[in-house]
Amino acid sequence: MSRWSVLAFHGWGWSATSWQPWQDWFTAQGADFWAGDCGYWGSPQWDWPQLGDRLWLLTHSWGLHWLPAELVARANCLICWGGFTAYHPEQEPARSQSQQALGQLRAAIAADPLAGLQGFYRQCYRPQTAPELPAIAPDRDRLLADLEQLDRSQLTVEPLLQIPQRLLLHGESDRIVPIERAQALVAQLQPTAWKFWPRQGHALPITAIADCQQWIQAVVAE
Repeated sequence: MSRWSVLAFHGWGWSATSWQPWQDWFTAQGADFWAGDCGYWGSPQWDWPQLGDRLWLLTHSWGLHWLPAELVARANCLICWGGFTAYHPEQEPARSQSQQALGQLRAAIAADPLAGLQGFYRQCYRPQTAPELPAIAPDRDRLLADLEQLDRSQLTVEPLLQIPQRLLLHGESDRIVPIERAQALVAQLQPTAWKFWPRQGHALPITAIADCQQWIQAVVAE
């Protein structure tokens, strides 16, 4: 009997727990689900379990950038929310504005990582309302180190093009990764299907779960 593995990779400032509704959905369909974790609220989780015959990869935001090459080479399907090739746009003045905003986030995390992350989540959820984060101090050093990686991020697209199914979802009101960067990713990733969601922001895989699931089911069934 064939096995189906679904592996998920979160974005900067998030954790594996953000995938819980997706874990419930995929496991109900018979998949083995695993979510990686960068360790902002505990120990990192990098060691995925034994893979099945089918492999799907889920990524949110910067999660697309820390996909292990070994998994990309074996994947049958990639589902990407809020992705980008480079965090900063190429053209001015948008590039300088983006770098300035990231610098402000870096300063906020350095001063108070929990409050800085709460402000980041408010931007992620807009135009929806962000929940309050638990009063648990995140790992300041790890957050800052990964912000430096985010600042220099540049996606190597070519290996991803070998994945047979590539689905891209993005919120039209995304304040973290504006829609223009999603359009650039569409041009380079050449997804087999994509959708820009009106009135949704960067937290799209959390704020529009049922809609995203319905769309994925319809696309995969085609």
